Amino acid sequence: MHPRSGATDGLATASTDTIAANHHFGSTVALFSRRLLQMMLDDLGLCLTPAKASDLHARLEHVDTQPALAAEIDLAILWGVKQVAHLVVEPELPRARPDIYSTDLFASAPAVVEITAISDDTFSGQKDMDRAANIIVNYVDRVRKGVSANLHFEFLEVSGYAAGRYYRHRRVRHDFILTPELKQMLCSWVRSPGWPEPDHTRLTDEQIDVIIRRKPFVHPECRTFSSMPPIAYDVEDNHLFKTLRKKERQISAAPDGTLKCILVGDVGCQMLRHLRPMGVTQVSGDRVIRHFLTRSSVDIVCVVSPQRSAMAVHPTLSSLSWTMSVYDRRTAAPEHECDSLRTLIATLPRPNLEAYQARSLHRQGALHYQARGQYLAMYITSRRSSVTMKISARLIQEVLAGRISQKMFQDIAFGKDRNLFEHWLDMGFTVQDARFEKAGPDEDDDHLVFDFGPDFAAMPLKKPSTGG
Repeated sequence: MHPRSGATDGLATASTDTIAANHHFGSTVALFSRRLLQMMLDDLGLCLTPAKASDLHARLEHVDTQPALAAEIDLAILWGVKQVAHLVVEPELPRARPDIYSTDLFASAPAVVEITAISDDTFSGQKDMDRAANIIVNYVDRVRKGVSANLHFEFLEVSGYAAGRYYRHRRVRHDFILTPELKQMLCSWVRSPGWPEPDHTRLTDEQIDVIIRRKPFVHPECRTFSSMPPIAYDVEDNHLFKTLRKKERQISAAPDGTLKCILVGDVGCQMLRHLRPMGVTQVSGDRVIRHFLTRSSVDIVCVVSPQRSAMAVHPTLSSLSWTMSVYDRRTAAPEHECDSLRTLIATLPRPNLEAYQARSLHRQGALHYQARGQYLAMYITSRRSSVTMKISARLIQEVLAGRISQKMFQDIAFGKDRNLFEHWLDMGFTVQDARFEKAGPDEDDDHLVFDFGPDFAAMPLKKPSTGG
């Protein structure tokens, strides 16, 4: 059957463990299938208060990418701890309620754990760029109706040295406003007699420096861009360090003799995906975490990231995995301190996507439950006088429901090849049997299985054998 589609600073640090696992609608879920998320919610239900259950559910279906993907990490870790260790969700501590209390998640002592998740949206200035773009398009649509649908924004940057330190900033302020001068620039452009020529303009003042281009098509969730990568240039002036500081305050009231742990999930963050990158000017995630621990009362920081590992012999084949990197402030931690954490990572269902892919697709609304399905690959088995096809059940339902066209069905199922249903019908083969094959909770799709065989209803009659 063949598929057709488809430690410096005095810190003790464990090596990275890798355990193999695998138009705008609004919210999506991306790291796990929706079936798996519902299974985890149901399994975890008795451990949650009504308020926590409502919070998780609301964030999982959130239209904004950061809270939705962070909720998937929260749910997965809570569910994983429940499988391998004692779990209390949001225990009451003086002045705070950390995410987890466990008596045996770590070998040496009970622990309180705070879970957080970081994406490049916090490093990339995406919020400020989107805000400025929204202000501009709202204005130009009042000047020339409907013009904003085709506008793309490229935000420029400034860099240099100040007080001996390198800096690099995107040229857009978080409190940007349209001044009368900027409004005049926009009016002159969109009201020009030869519109849409020129096809671009540049707005620049002390608040902003952006090139606005008119393009044939611009996805509303992908209309802003900056050439400045989402990386840090200072060991403390970055979102990873600030997030760790914030989480440290939330577990500062942990009882004496209790370990303090922060678990950081990668939901599309380059610093977490590549903790130790090659680079001269940038500050790595590894360095930020080590620097934080030397100045913190937190004992352990764990980084969890879904990543794809290519096979050396067959580079086209790869598997999705959860990776875990453990940083321990203590220089003499017990040898088996984190064994339960490693078991937890091995227990988690495989991720559907790498985090940066999930972040991008979520922003586009591509994985919403009412968007086009996540189709399983097609498989064909040929025998001497019969053929079996396994094809996406969601794909068949969508073409029958009229949600996709016959041409789109052809492109998805068969590409440039001939429609196989038509091919086998031309050969005189018709459907002899059809059945449903459940794919399980890891997938948000199933297979329909069709058996084709020769049928005189679709082929010339054959002259019978005679006795003479």
